[in-house]
Amino acid sequence: MAEFTAKQVGERIKERRQDFRLSMEGLAKVLGMNKSTIQRYETKGVDPKKKYLLVSIANALDTTVEWLTGETNEKNPDITTKCRAEIDEHISAYMNTLTENVDDEAHQQLLTNLLGGFIDMFGVICIHHGATSRRIDQMEKDFDLKDSLVKYALETSDLYENLYSHYLEESVEDFKSMADCVLNMYDRRKSHVKKFYDILEKAKERKPESYVSIHN
Repeated sequence: MAEFTAKQVGERIKERRQDFRLSMEGLAKVLGMNKSTIQRYETKGVDPKKKYLLVSIANALDTTVEWLTGETNEKNPDITTKCRAEIDEHISAYMNTLTENVDDEAHQQLLTNLLGGFIDMFGVICIHHGATSRRIDQMEKDFDLKDSLVKYALETSDLYENLYSHYLEESVEDFKSMADCVLNMYDRRKSHVKKFYDILEKAKERKPESYVSIHN
């Protein structure tokens, strides 16, 4: 598809706003703008290259930047697109904070690499969280277990809480240890940056028990 003009982007902003029967004032309030700004966006348009602006507008209108700029005709974002948009917004805010507060290029690179490490570690937590969820699904299908819970007056919520604690505790502790490395990374007696990545690599190699039992 050909890239939209600024005016076409504005037309899609208006279309999506009207889909939700949202007034200009309402959209302006969500975005922290004036009504006149929204009116200008809809009539004169928005440069499709201004992704940083379109991300906020797309989120407010529960759609995607790709739809606003004509890269797709799918208005409603799937869960992957929604999650990516949320992450992009956080990354954008991080980059603004980084460039405004850290002048040295080497330190900017270091902090960005550390952020990448935390994101990777959160991916490990996702693996363990998913494995725990699958384990719970299995348990919910186990009628004998349900009968036992009733017999002994046990709350399923307590059982689930214990499962999540068991399977996620080690990964969360790893996350905390990585944060400790950042706290002490300027201690010249130790290589805390190396330790940071060592913790991450070991966590990546560790598979949750329920993941192994289900997939092997």
